[in-house]
Amino acid sequence: MTLKRAIVTAVAPLRILIDGDTVPIPFTPKSLIYPDTLAVGDVVHADQSGHRLVVLGRVGGLGLLSGRNLIINGNFTVNQRVAASGVSLAPDAYFLDRWKSLTASNVVTWAGGEQGRVVTVPSGHSIGTILEQRDVPAGDYVLSWTGTAVVRVYNLAGTLSEYAASPVTVTLDGTAAVVIEARAGTLSEVKLERGSVATPFEVRPYGEELALCQRYYQRFGGRATFQSFAFGFARSTTTARISIPTPVSMRDVSPTLTYSTLGLFSDAVYDVSALTTKSSGANVIQVEATSSGLTAHRPYSLVSNGFTSGYVAFDAEL
Repeated sequence: MTLKRAIVTAVAPLRILIDGDTVPIPFTPKSLIYPDTLAVGDVVHADQSGHRLVVLGRVGGLGLLSGRNLIINGNFTVNQRVAASGVSLAPDAYFLDRWKSLTASNVVTWAGGEQGRVVTVPSGHSIGTILEQRDVPAGDYVLSWTGTAVVRVYNLAGTLSEYAASPVTVTLDGTAAVVIEARAGTLSEVKLERGSVATPFEVRPYGEELALCQRYYQRFGGRATFQSFAFGFARSTTTARISIPTPVSMRDVSPTLTYSTLGLFSDAVYDVSALTTKSSGANVIQVEATSSGLTAHRPYSLVSNGFTSGYVAFDAEL
């Protein structure tokens, strides 16, 4: 066996450029890896023996697909907002993580759960997700999905493209954030990847998908009554400064704070009447809670005050 490294220069049919050559080989090599899972630019191992050439697989392992999908929550597994199916959504209202309504009075429904949801967008309405410019450098891309919805891809604030069925190929210039917009139909397993050939949907572990979503939105609480999720000290009898550690560094903007039904707990629970952001860093956000009857300099924990609905959330969505 004579192993050589090669670069994929074309697919359907497959063409590879052997290390040291100046042009791709003039015939279609035999491949032990499913050719549709390869993309232009992939580095592969090949066995060259005389006139026989067999592509054994990608460098790093056979069938290695991880990291190809640029869509976050493409199978709608993460729902930090505890969004409910069938609720009328306003324009720009996020529901399942990283996805928002793009039209008014949009009653989006879905079926399924944390192993994947099928979303239905009603006729005349659309939903979308926005990819940061830094994640989509200039090049050729292919967008694929499962379902009857039609989808378009375009630069944020740029010229709108036409809706089409899956798959969609597009050349992006890397000059702006990119919008994926789906309209009127069912949608799941959404994938955007480099190249011109769509590959099978990539299922990431739930924890990894959640962490990707938390760059844009993080929610604390909402699981139990009097759930404690942050700690701090009273600065006076009416205010306490609380530091909330974030498991993932959020996008580098000042996140918007929302909250509901909170308390401060030490010797007893004191209702929180107001909560404001004081500072946000790479992995901690400091908030100030307003209450009454506190003891200055005493430690307090921020808790969901008697209701499972009590929460604090930070929003850094595009």
